[in-house]
Amino acid sequence: MIRFACAYLKSQWKLVLTLVITIGLSLALPITSFRVMARYRGELESRSTRPPLLIGARGDRFDLVLRSQFFVGELQQSLTYREYGRLRDDAELVSVPLHLVHSAGQGKWPIVGTNSIYFTAQALELDAGQVFAEIGTCVVGADVADQLNGMTIIKSDLQTTFGFGEMLPYDLRVAGVLKKTSTPDDRAIFVSLETAWLLDGYGHAHEESDSGTAVSRRSLLHGVEGAHTPLESQTNLDQSSRHLIHFHGEQLDYRISSVAVWPKTKEASALLRVDYQDDRTTQVVVPQHEFEKLLEHVVRVKDVLDLVFVILLAISTVMVVVSTIQSVQLRKRHLETMHYLGCSRLKVRTLLLLESSMVAVMALLACTLFVFMLDAAAPSLLSIL
Repeated sequence: MIRFACAYLKSQWKLVLTLVITIGLSLALPITSFRVMARYRGELESRSTRPPLLIGARGDRFDLVLRSQFFVGELQQSLTYREYGRLRDDAELVSVPLHLVHSAGQGKWPIVGTNSIYFTAQALELDAGQVFAEIGTCVVGADVADQLNGMTIIKSDLQTTFGFGEMLPYDLRVAGVLKKTSTPDDRAIFVSLETAWLLDGYGHAHEESDSGTAVSRRSLLHGVEGAHTPLESQTNLDQSSRHLIHFHGEQLDYRISSVAVWPKTKEASALLRVDYQDDRTTQVVVPQHEFEKLLEHVVRVKDVLDLVFVILLAISTVMVVVSTIQSVQLRKRHLETMHYLGCSRLKVRTLLLLESSMVAVMALLACTLFVFMLDAAAPSLLSIL
């Protein structure tokens, strides 16, 4: 019986292949949609409270959240280190500065300038090495470490000079590797604020005899007394060149992107939000509220997708039913011949049921394969969108 079923399916392989792909895709698309939505919703919700508050320049609130918590997007405005100094002195707040301008690996890995408090607040642990102890060193996330394949030097990307001054790419030495957390921290490179400011162009390392030239108007240091652009700046920092590093200007005026805040009490959180309520240049954002707004739109999109998938499934069902009925009609004479040769009607029906079951099993296997492929491709597709 099985041999007869296999022989027929083999003879009708084009029809069988069409049915398998149609059924498989019709089932795989809604399953993949549910899995991807659930995974990203969980990731958004888990990250939305880490940190619970963000302080940044007035502007798009969601851009601030995306850049500060997922290290994607771009912030048009920045703060100064002076703002962080105000928050650092409050004993009821755990505040962490974030410098989110630079990248490495051709934009693949964001470089996050911060301090060691960030690792404690985010419950990040070292898998190897130590936290950046010297300027020019970095700590990398687990995914970055995997892609480095043992390399210990990362070169920062060359930035455009508009608004950034005359900056050169620096060689950052990997001092530590973080344990995997399945968060955006796995895909980031962490450096000290001093290193981030060095990448900005606030500082440089060069011989004392190299006074260079005055900075241009587009430089961050334009107008700062004594600021200059060295002719031969050291970009590979080691023990022999670190003592040559010096900065220009007032450190309190150096830029940072935002400040992550973990209030110790609900009262401290409320008071902080009240303090910035009337500030025209700085804002306090509750990431959880911004993500809730985003999830409302996500749910609406998912509802539309579910409707599309239901329609697709209905069309596929009609197609399968029509194809099956047509196939049986075309085989009617053959089936009657089998009956005349002594095959009972029960066996004929069993043969048809066996053929349908084999097609269903192949469709389920195809569905599993499609789900695996779509699930693997989902992060890349979403990043393109």
